[in-house]
Amino acid sequence: MAVTIKLSRPITEGEDTITELELREPGVADVGDLGYPFLIHTTDGDGKIELRPKIIIKYASRLGSVPPSTITRLSLGDFSAVQEAIMGFFGQTAATPPPPASAPTQTTL
Repeated sequence: MAVTIKLSRPITEGEDTITELELREPGVADVGDLGYPFLIHTTDGDGKIELRPKIIIKYASRLGSVPPSTITRLSLGDFSAVQEAIMGFFGQTAATPPPPASAPTQTTL
């Protein structure tokens, strides 16, 4: 499912003005090429997410079909919205770390 982000500050590319950015959903090939846009650190049972901005810029460029220079010219607020959308594709948000790992459970069929 694609996500559309309306930019608070449009970006001018040549004669075109970009007012919104549509990000397609990433696929396995994207993850294989770019890696994950975050790292998960677990210490003392707490899960903490470290965002990887350089990889998020690459994802935004690829998923939005725009050059990386367009992404790096976004306002910080717009980039935060793009980052949140990308993290959402991976079932994570920047503000919500994953739950701590627990012991595996058995499922009886």
